[in-house]
Amino acid sequence: TFTFEYTAAVIETDATSRAGGRSAFAWYSHGEMEMPLVPRKWFVGAVHDSAAASVPGVERSILLGSPELYARGVWSSVRGLSSGGGFGVVIPVPRDVSPDEAEVLRTARVVRPWDETRFRDLTLTFRPWFDMRHITGPFIFQLRQGLDWSLVVRGLRSDERRTDIRAHTAFYFGYRLARPVGVGLELWEVYQLTEGLRDDRRATFAISPSVRFILANVQPALSVLLPITTPLRGDVASYYAARLSVGFSFPTEAPLPRP
Repeated sequence: TFTFEYTAAVIETDATSRAGGRSAFAWYSHGEMEMPLVPRKWFVGAVHDSAAASVPGVERSILLGSPELYARGVWSSVRGLSSGGGFGVVIPVPRDVSPDEAEVLRTARVVRPWDETRFRDLTLTFRPWFDMRHITGPFIFQLRQGLDWSLVVRGLRSDERRTDIRAHTAFYFGYRLARPVGVGLELWEVYQLTEGLRDDRRATFAISPSVRFILANVQPALSVLLPITTPLRGDVASYYAARLSVGFSFPTEAPLPRP
């Protein structure tokens, strides 16, 4: 399968930032390729992100994320209950970021806070997680919980930690309106466990209602993304975003011979 996601956001910057409280605009693209090792049980995949933003008083920049490789397994029952887990590794990539680009990145990363670790400089990140999903009739319930353990593999800058641990949780509730159409609601939490932040800035919550079209080999989806509490680390005042996601499925089994 291949999934492409594009997010466009309007960000209300903090009054104390260089943007002075004016609105910034950000774009975020997410690409993910996955293939089965054992059909319906074991999978491997690769992820790559890129982000761009236009911040008043700073500049416009396009930033490439570090690649992530992962493997996951899933076990399903005939009762509609599935569980599994995975392990991802973000490959450390050097990046020479100017002060202006750092401000752009600090603004743009709030759009997808659960994947912010892919934009760190020469940082190796291990990402274990587990999944649970239950399907009953037209209803779908899914939960994912994971940890990001990051290790800086270069010289430390001032006020920077060598390691960092972050927890993230995602919950999805979906309802199949009709055979080709489903609606859903996603809820995310990102919690900074070790970073030196005030307690009121450690937790980040976001919510996203969506509509998905389930076709034979293509699954487009539209959604909006809204913060519930403080955006990532309190870097900005608020934001709202629209997302377009398209998933493509490619047959991996040989077709049956004609009689």
